[in-house]
Amino acid sequence: MTISALDELEETSRPRTTPADSTTSPRPSAGRPESRWWLIAEGATGVITALFATWLARYVNVNPMLRMGQVSGLASLQLFLLLMLGATLAVVIPTMRRWNLLPVQLGAAAISGLATGITAAGISVALKGTSWPLNGQDGDSVTLQNWAYQLLHGGSVDQTYPPLFPHLLSLTTRFVTDGDPGHALKLLDLVFTALLGPTAYLAWRLLLPPLWALGIGVTAALPLMDPYKPYTSMVLVGLLPVLAKLIQLIQRAQLLRRREAVLLGAAVGGTLGVLFLLYSGWFVWSAAGLVVLGLVLLVRLQRVHGFRALGVAGLLLGTTAGTFLLVSGAYLYRLLTAAGAAVDRYCYFDVYTEPTYFAMSGSDVPGALAYSSWPLPGEIGGVGLFVLLLLAGAGAALALGPRNSVVLAVAAAAASAFLMRYWYASHMFQNQAIMLYPRTNAQLLYCFVVLTGLALFLGAERYRGRRLKTERAPGPMAVGRTPRGAVVGAFCALGLLFGMAASSTASAYMPQDPKLRSGYGNFAWTAQTLRSPSGSCSPYTTAEACRASAPPEEVAVFLEQKAAEQARQLQLQQGQPLKSPCSDYNPYPKAGGRDSSSGRLTAAMAALVRG
Repeated sequence: MTISALDELEETSRPRTTPADSTTSPRPSAGRPESRWWLIAEGATGVITALFATWLARYVNVNPMLRMGQVSGLASLQLFLLLMLGATLAVVIPTMRRWNLLPVQLGAAAISGLATGITAAGISVALKGTSWPLNGQDGDSVTLQNWAYQLLHGGSVDQTYPPLFPHLLSLTTRFVTDGDPGHALKLLDLVFTALLGPTAYLAWRLLLPPLWALGIGVTAALPLMDPYKPYTSMVLVGLLPVLAKLIQLIQRAQLLRRREAVLLGAAVGGTLGVLFLLYSGWFVWSAAGLVVLGLVLLVRLQRVHGFRALGVAGLLLGTTAGTFLLVSGAYLYRLLTAAGAAVDRYCYFDVYTEPTYFAMSGSDVPGALAYSSWPLPGEIGGVGLFVLLLLAGAGAALALGPRNSVVLAVAAAAASAFLMRYWYASHMFQNQAIMLYPRTNAQLLYCFVVLTGLALFLGAERYRGRRLKTERAPGPMAVGRTPRGAVVGAFCALGLLFGMAASSTASAYMPQDPKLRSGYGNFAWTAQTLRSPSGSCSPYTTAEACRASAPPEEVAVFLEQKAAEQARQLQLQQGQPLKSPCSDYNPYPKAGGRDSSSGRLTAAMAALVRG
């Protein structure tokens, strides 16, 4: 399996000088097949399983506009999951008698694909009968479709927005959906939703053994599942493990040859560049903490291992930075030059919430949350039990792994997100700018769940190491072997957890009439009640409810006119203090306020929150 994170505790505290020492923690480039070629096989297994699980939605024959049909569809998907989970165990357990590690690797990869493939299948059921994506021709969906249309006709996208996804959407529109950007966006959203689990698993396999990569990486990604814009979450779940790998390589620079440092730096830099082009926000929140951590580690590396190790680390970082700039430098330049002009003033539900709360996000479609107190009051000083467990887990991880590269990288990213969050929130009133600070909710929750999982991993590894030292002969817990009982227990427990999370997420996105209830289900309802470009309606929508859609060229003209009007309004306000659209009064309704006046106030605020 990959290098144990626990080994770093000893390795970073003393130089390796003897062959015996190196056997306990091999060089990062040691050519063990499972850390190279089998990692590719695991990735392929996870991707194929995720896409296959998504494809199974075609065999769910229900009416997604009726709640009974939605429940029946979700239950059908859970039945598929149980059958595939059983098939995975039926293959993995017998083959472990001959190949202990390989079946575990491929089985864990398959379950990571099931984790989010079933979610994508649920979204596919919600959109059954329509070619439109979630939210049809509204919100972010129509903006992305317009960018794809513009690229197809020689135009460009917003210079500050990461360009990779709009270009992927444009290519899909041209070569797959015959010029229909809405259908292309639906397909890409389903694919990115399905691949979130395999991405998380494969990224954490750079650092952790298979079962722990599945248990920590994929579990931490569950709260981030966002079928509406899934590519943003994919970047977050992949970014932190890659950055942690870079920190690990810096700590182990004394073990690297210069050629290895160049190759590894190019691989890390290229990966970071692609992620940056896909979505750059998480880089902004993480940069400060990781830069400080990197400088501290470089100083320590020189003090402990000398200038040769420092030079190798500099070569590694230089190659990483160079490759990153080669891949994404043009976009980074545009982003930095426009930083002063790009001011976010968009107000939504999370902007009004208590700023230290990050355990759950209300987003900009809060639904019933707008009618209750949020966040819910916690048991200890307003802090809930879940957050207390996360804080305890983070503290335990720092105590067990104070020099562990994974712990340090994730903790630095969390500290950086906290710093940026409070900085922007504290200046929000003065600057009348939001600057997207509530999006740090996702990064903070992800980091703390990962730290809690790492605390369990480091504790288990420490116990395992002590047990092996006290035993005269290695038993079933010998290094390199995984007990079949542990595999059965982990696969069953995690498989059911992933299935429940997938069902819960998909259920929230099932079509809901916005006249009756606001929430994420409005997105699927909008898609179901919108005529296709060919003029047909979803078979699950009545002719009276079916609305006309606009051709892409009309959408482009409308958005251009809207942008021009916004620019004109900003020009008229030059020399005057700019004001955000945030409410000047408390947006929460009065306790028990169900009378007509409070009802009208709540309705107005719900409309404001939805934008």
